[in-house]
Order: sequence, then structure tokens, then C-alpha cells
Amino acid sequence: MFLIKSQEHEVLSLNSLSAELKDQVSALHFSQYGYMQKPRFLGLEWDSEDSLRCGYYIGASWLIEGEVAVAVTPKEMVRDIDFVEMFMTALAVDTDPEASYFSKCYGIEFDSPRIEVPQELCQVTPLILLHYITLLENLVKRGLKKGYKSQEENLNSKVRGQIYVPAHIQQNICNQREDRAYCRYQEYTEDILENRLLKKALNFAYRSICSYKSFERKRVELQSRLNRLFAAFVSVSDQVEVHQVARVSQNKLYRHYVDAVRVAKMILRHFDNSITYLDEESKETPPYWIDMPRLFELYVFSKLSKTYPNQILFQEKGFAGRCDFLKIANEGTSEKLIMDAKYKPYYEGDTPVAWEDIQEISGYARDKKLLETLGWLRDSIVDIQNVPPCVVIYPEYGDKEDSFDQESLLRNAQQVDQYTNFYKIAVKVPRV
Repeated sequence: MFLIKSQEHEVLSLNSLSAELKDQVSALHFSQYGYMQKPRFLGLEWDSEDSLRCGYYIGASWLIEGEVAVAVTPKEMVRDIDFVEMFMTALAVDTDPEASYFSKCYGIEFDSPRIEVPQELCQVTPLILLHYITLLENLVKRGLKKGYKSQEENLNSKVRGQIYVPAHIQQNICNQREDRAYCRYQEYTEDILENRLLKKALNFAYRSICSYKSFERKRVELQSRLNRLFAAFVSVSDQVEVHQVARVSQNKLYRHYVDAVRVAKMILRHFDNSITYLDEESKETPPYWIDMPRLFELYVFSKLSKTYPNQILFQEKGFAGRCDFLKIANEGTSEKLIMDAKYKPYYEGDTPVAWEDIQEISGYARDKKLLETLGWLRDSIVDIQNVPPCVVIYPEYGDKEDSFDQESLLRNAQQVDQYTNFYKIAVKVPRV
């Protein structure tokens, strides 16, 4: 297998491939992908005849299965991102739309052969484990699903359900135990197949968090969360095989089971359904991708929601797109902002905001549907001379603290001199 390694936004040369392999790669269709859809080949695009350009996706993917793979890592300056901290922060907001959004931030192709990659690219394990713990916590808050389960029992001096005649004759009549009745009955219980699958994946999550060095700094907190989950599953067995839970019914009352069961299956497949497989030193991973801009959006949303409770709207839909964040007024503040997260570290300092980002956010600031949600319209009239402040939020990898001021976000924001009512502000990304 030949592995081509590169970093975000860099040009990936194909000159190291043989002429035959290069021709095969050249014949591939690196098509554009839709909004929030699975990217083909990590979103690579042609840069020239013999090179590809990486985008915002990190991960590993086959170009030619079994022969040529590509691995994309974060840029050198952000190589030491604390992914565990970032995942945990992004998952801290547990409302349904955000949980659904996070599910689309990454993907894993378990049906493809594994790829041997650099150790720093093996980030898929902490991601799916932390996602699973959060999904399970949301599910437990609403109560475990119950169902009817067939039971058989040789009862003493009573009958429950129906007497199971073949077993009753063999075990009681033939042995002259007329005081007993072998019964078959239905029991309404939490110990159903779906819950067993969730419990089995929970065991894997616990073993991983106890043994992986990646979780060392957050181990106490995570073990406490896991212990609370085990308490909720105390009456549930873990004796189940993945194929026994073919699908989960779309029940509105238990809609949270769909994602939880899906990720539980991912965990069991990732570890080959064997606890003995747990090995952090393994450098083989199934092909996977992480959408870093989407992950950064959720990370920022969690930070904003914590600083400005009940003031932040996420992915609000306008007439022509979705704005990342709206900051609405409440009893404590009159500040109203249109904000967009941009996963672009080079916005630090005096670097100007890119023209395409100015265009995008300016469009949001003139979208009547968004302005109405923001509370900017007066009697359905837009004051074209008075547009709302627009803020670009970008990542910063230094040791500074977050610059959000609790009373006013704009207080610590840097004005973009070239444009009216435009600002930018940094959010600290955790580092190991």
C-alpha cells in the first residue's frame, strides 16, 4: 500500500506514484459534494495535472482501494489540538438539532479495508466514544425504552402466562413434580435487544476511556459520567449480537434511539466486536473523515451558549441560506448580532477578512427572514442605512483566554477597518 500524506489546504503531489497508479488516480472523478453531505476522497480537488488540493477535511481515504491511500492531517501550527477537549465542548449542547448536526460532522467507512496511518490521525476513536456517551446521556434523561420479552420458567405452585406443555411433561410430569408448572410468559422489561446493544457498546466505551492515554486529562470526569449511565442500565444484560438489532422503529417517543443505536453499532464494528481488540497503539483505521469547519461551529456555539445563555440561535434559516449564529436581545442586553464561524486561523492580527466571507455575512445581514428573527425589523420595514453588526469568529491557538465579554461581545471584538459595522473575534482552541 502506498500512503500519500498531506495537511489541510496544501497541495498533494502525485509524482511519487508509478505511472500506472498515477493514470488510475487521474481517471478518478473528484466531484463537488453538497452541503453537509459525505465528501468523496476527503473533498480533494484537482490543482493541476499531477497534484490535488486538500480542503478542510482531515482523515484517511482510499484513492485506489488496497493500493493508494491519502491521509490529511491538521496544519503544523494546530497539530497539537486537544481533540478530546474540543469534542467534549462541542457536544456539551445537548439539544436535538445540534446533536443531529454533530452526527454529520464525521463519517466512518467500516466496509472498506483499514488504512495504516500516522498516529496523530487516529482521532476517530475518541470522537465516536464521546459522541456515544452524549447520545446515551440524552436518551437516559428521557427514560429507557421497554418492550415485551418472552420468558420461560419452572414455577412452584403457581402459573404465569401459559403452561409450556412439552417442557412441563419432561421436567415435571416425568419427575412426579406435580407442585410445579413450566410456564412461558411475556414480561414487560427494559432488558430488550436495543438496550442490550447500548449496554454492550457502553462496556467498550468504559474500557477504552480507562485505558487510552488520549482520555487521561478527562478520565475522572468521563468515568463519573459513565458510572451514571451504568446505573441506568443496571437491569439490562449485554448478551446480544449486532445483527440481532437490524433496525430501530421510528417512534416519536423514543426517536433518540435511532442515533444511539447507529453509533453503538459503529463502536462495536470499530473494535471488531471484541474487547480484547482495544489497542491505542494500533495505527490502522477504517477510512474516515472529520469536517473541521462544522466541528469548529459546534465548538463555538457551545462557548457562546455558555457565555450568553438564551441569546444564541444556531443555524437559523433565512431566505437564501443558514446563518451560523444570531445573538438576540433579552432582558439583560439589547445587543443584536449576526455571526459566522470561519475555521481560518490566519485571520489573527491585522489580516483582513476574505472578500467571499464579507459577501456571505453581508447577505445574511440583509436577509429579511433573518432580520425578523433577530428582531431588527420595525413594522416589517428594513432601514437600509442601519444594518446589524456582523462578526466573524475565527480560531486562535495561543495561550490566551477566550475574549467573550459577558455584557457585550463587541466590547473585545476587533473592528474590520475596510467595512462598516464588521468585526472579528477569536475563540481559543484547546491544545494538549
